[in-house]
Amino acid sequence: MEIKKIDTTQTTQQKLGIRPTCFEDFVGQEQIKKMLKTAIGSAQKRQGTLGHILFSGASGFGKTTLAHILASQLGVNMKIVTAYAISKPSELVSILNSLESWDLLFIDEIHRLKPTIEEVLYIAMEDFVIDMVMPEGGSLRIPINPFTLVGATTRIENLSQPLKNRFVYSFHFADYTDREKQAIIERYLHEYGVVDESEGIPSSLLGQMAKKTDSVPREIHNLCVKLRDFCVNHGYHQLDEHVWQEFLVHAQLQEGGMTPLHQQYLDILAYYDRPLGAKVIAAQMNISEKALEMDVEPLLLKLGKIEKTPAGRVLLER
Repeated sequence: MEIKKIDTTQTTQQKLGIRPTCFEDFVGQEQIKKMLKTAIGSAQKRQGTLGHILFSGASGFGKTTLAHILASQLGVNMKIVTAYAISKPSELVSILNSLESWDLLFIDEIHRLKPTIEEVLYIAMEDFVIDMVMPEGGSLRIPINPFTLVGATTRIENLSQPLKNRFVYSFHFADYTDREKQAIIERYLHEYGVVDESEGIPSSLLGQMAKKTDSVPREIHNLCVKLRDFCVNHGYHQLDEHVWQEFLVHAQLQEGGMTPLHQQYLDILAYYDRPLGAKVIAAQMNISEKALEMDVEPLLLKLGKIEKTPAGRVLLER
């Protein structure tokens, strides 16, 4: 049986917009791309399904984008669903029955699937069948079209071991290097017209820009959007050192993408000059403890500004 060729123009490329649409445009994660290319080549030569794939890593690293590229390279459709949106097994059964042969099913935040739903997924992944329990007793085994499950999770530690074991490939998205960050920045700035296509960006300026953003592609993209809006609003037609310095003052960006909120956190620790609990810091900042732990601390930990100890949060840099 030949791998079904489906027009993915509407289902993949147009939805992506500015996102990369092929492996060559997707910066970084070289080992993951290398393995995926091999898996795709094998599936096409075997005229069979691609092994189930698990992507793990922080939000914003391009897990969904890479899944779109997979579908495009295979020439198949991809159905996207978030795990928490599947509330009962019958809903998953309906999704599985809607898949055509060789389609990709992308389940985001897959660690949030309920155990009863996971049980339906196990046998579907292994044997491409669904076991239906009949009202009068007994069960009925229903075949479904062969498919590839692509699961994405930001909390792989919360994923059950039986489910993890059913993925052939498991990839963790690594942080981006300064060189990779610069490549992403340059690509977006060209796409948004901030930099003329015929002119490059000085490497020294690219280096400065890379140091002012987190190593997460979504955050890099957000920086480029803010810079575009600044240039358009002020009538700047070409990015240079002067424009960049003006933008830094305007956006209040600091090292590694820190914002005034991050600096406020550090100032509180410096003022008290002793370990503080998250609840105390959150109260001082007038934000929730969850927001502190989810939105503020991760970057500070990554940059080595703070450390979590049994006694509380400690400032590492003055």
